[in-house]
Amino acid sequence: MKNTILFLSISLLSFFSFGQNISFTDLDTNKRPKGTFESYTSQTGDVYKVGDTLRIGVPSSSNGNFLYLQSLDIAGNSLPVRSNVSNTNAEIKKIRVAGSKRAGWKVTFQLKATAVSNYFIFAEDGFSSGELVSFGMTSDQALQELKRAKDKLDLGIITQEEYDTIKSKLLKYIK
Repeated sequence: MKNTILFLSISLLSFFSFGQNISFTDLDTNKRPKGTFESYTSQTGDVYKVGDTLRIGVPSSSNGNFLYLQSLDIAGNSLPVRSNVSNTNAEIKKIRVAGSKRAGWKVTFQLKATAVSNYFIFAEDGFSSGELVSFGMTSDQALQELKRAKDKLDLGIITQEEYDTIKSKLLKYIK
């Protein structure tokens, strides 16, 4: 009986394909990370999973369109996304790795915004430009929060230990 259960367990494990986590630090290699990725740990330590909902931020190009957020036409050509999708939600549908040895590897998100809209974005470029809003904070938000904590420390509302804890949590967002 135990052998049968063990065999069934191994068979089920080999039948199902479990997704992997990829981290920002995994991209430093010359070899392209391969596999089906179900989650991504960003440069700031935030973890994004397939199925998570993110907010599309504001365009970063000078012409008012998104620079990093792209869509594809039916021929596979990359098209700029206009500013009318700002401040909308999008679900992460796929997490992939793109690039080359020469240019380097980057994590891309395939986002589903509406029934007919699929977008693609390099995750870290999107977060750093503000075109994609992370779970965490923007650099400006973290800096503002740190200043608020410093004011509380100066007023004696919080202790140095509490301030140091807040500071250590916020520093990863400040660039």
